[in-house]
Amino acid sequence: MANRDFRYKHILALTVVGLFAAVNSGCLPSMVISSAAGGAAPVAFEGSGWGKAESYWIAKYDDVIAAALRTGKALSLEVKEKKADKNKAFFRFQDTGTNRIDLIIERRTDTLTSIHFDIGWFGSMAFGRVMARQIIAELNDAGAFLEDWTPES
Repeated sequence: MANRDFRYKHILALTVVGLFAAVNSGCLPSMVISSAAGGAAPVAFEGSGWGKAESYWIAKYDDVIAAALRTGKALSLEVKEKKADKNKAFFRFQDTGTNRIDLIIERRTDTLTSIHFDIGWFGSMAFGRVMARQIIAELNDAGAFLEDWTPES
């Protein structure tokens, strides 16, 4: 009987560990957005799970906000919600379907800005990727990155 209880405890423990791993894997792994940035942009990304990721950009706060808004326009997204002040901005973009993405943009220093991406638990990872890539393109086109990470040839 003791052997049977021991076996059930191990099975229960493995089940709990498996569930914990599955839940913490999230819907937006760091690779999703970091693959959008590539190595030529001064941007760092990290997935925090649950359809969320955070990023840091070597660019001024106002430039990142402008690039995010130009991205929404370039992708023909509807701005569902928009709040901005001196140090923090929130934007909710949505396509004509059910895909939505929330961006929280924060001034970290005069030359460093963060963006928190949230596509939701069941959001499209590709939608998050295309948003990040387009923001990078907008910042590149505007010459707004403060560091050049282009490899020397």
